[in-house]
Amino acid sequence: GLKLHFLQPSSTYPQPDHLDRQESKKGCVVFLHGGGFLGGAPSQFYPYAKAVSHHYGIPTACCEVSCLLTHPRSKVPFESVEDARRCVNYLKEKADDLGLDREKIVLAGASSGGHTAAMAALGAEEPGLGLAGLLLFNPVLDLQFRERWQERRWCTWLGSSALRWRFGKETLDDESPIQRACHLPQPTLILHGTEDHLVPLQEVQHFQEKMECLGSDCKVVTFPGEGHFFFNWRVSPVNFHRCVGLLGDFLKQVGVLS
Repeated sequence: GLKLHFLQPSSTYPQPDHLDRQESKKGCVVFLHGGGFLGGAPSQFYPYAKAVSHHYGIPTACCEVSCLLTHPRSKVPFESVEDARRCVNYLKEKADDLGLDREKIVLAGASSGGHTAAMAALGAEEPGLGLAGLLLFNPVLDLQFRERWQERRWCTWLGSSALRWRFGKETLDDESPIQRACHLPQPTLILHGTEDHLVPLQEVQHFQEKMECLGSDCKVVTFPGEGHFFFNWRVSPVNFHRCVGLLGDFLKQVGVLS
């Protein structure tokens, strides 16, 4: 089965009896790992989970989602989206036990995990999945990878061909955030490197334009000269700390932090 890795700051759990339970409840950031829909693990976001809990004093969760290598019989990436929704809904159901404010959950994802997070919100029955915010690191937003197709890497060509063969173009469009743009009640923040050759910046900018035209609050922060893995602490500690700071600002914007 899939696992949810939950990190609760020691200073906030358990809560003192004399505090009002609702006032003492905290928001939560849920991270979805990347891995090109092939693999990946929740541990990718351990550094962010620890940093957010340490610096901002709120719980974090790293959610495992279905991947082709670990769940070859599943319909990845579509079942991955359902995994993410189940993860968020589980935290809401257990909010009282975990000391969480179910209205202050932010969903974050990177690369293929960015696609998963975006579709979890865009395609949810409840508008925006009832999230407080959506944070995307270099997200895959078009499963047909149209933008700058000729400049894509061979692995993208191979993966795109496999997806089209298995699911068909119409299904891929239906499950692509760039084709499912709609009004979301919560803000969306996208962090992206300008030299990303796996997910071109133009793809993200077109998504932003569509979202804003539909009345959504969607912002893109670029990292000049940076590629697809810019946010990873092993690749750039400087970018990692900047991302943690931007995440803190975003948490304040959406009301998770006061």
